[in-house]
Amino acid sequence: MIINTVIQTEAERNEAMIRDYEALIKELPKGSLICRKNRYYYLKYRKDGKIFDEYIGKDEEKVARVRELLALRQHYITMLSELLKEQKTINKILDTLE
Repeated sequence: MIINTVIQTEAERNEAMIRDYEALIKELPKGSLICRKNRYYYLKYRKDGKIFDEYIGKDEEKVARVRELLALRQHYITMLSELLKEQKTINKILDTLE
């Protein structure tokens, strides 16, 4: 059936996009940007249950770049979540067609 083929193709495309987004998310920094005394910035994140503070500095360009990367990571996480919901729906449809 044509519908089954189209849905199967969409499922494969979604799986590829999910893998791509997961790879992109792993490359980007996680955590949040913290400003301390005298406008010194730190990237605060968890790793293996411990909290780490990575020094960023005062450089506005570097701080802006880290903010941009954190926002991009959040965008990718949102997109990945939507793709996972869509994949779940596609799998349900494929199960009913078979």
